Amino acid sequence: MSKKSKQEYLLAIRRRYRQATKRNKKQILDEFCKVCGHHRKHAIRLLNKDFRTIKKKPGRKTYYDREIIDVLKKIWFTAEHMCSKRMKTILPIWLPHYEEHYGSLESHIRQ
Repeated sequence: MSKKSKQEYLLAIRRRYRQATKRNKKQILDEFCKVCGHHRKHAIRLLNKDFRTIKKKPGRKTYYDREIIDVLKKIWFTAEHMCSKRMKTILPIWLPHYEEHYGSLESHIRQ
């Protein structure tokens, strides 16, 4: 069964599954698993899922722009991969040297 036909079948069966009683849901779920070849838990998630919701990106929230991270990485590599506590302490000392070597930070970072 192709991916497109599985998707069409899922859309057709979803409304029937949501409105069914517990006993009928078991039968619909068995049928769906047999036809599409999904495991039961995956099939339940697909049938209960609402595709109109916006998916969130997985992972941590980003706090810094890419340009700032690049500057911090250069300093971190130059400082031989020191821990964050020490890095925080040396940044005010190293930033003037960074600006001497690479130019001003404003030229590297968009504002």
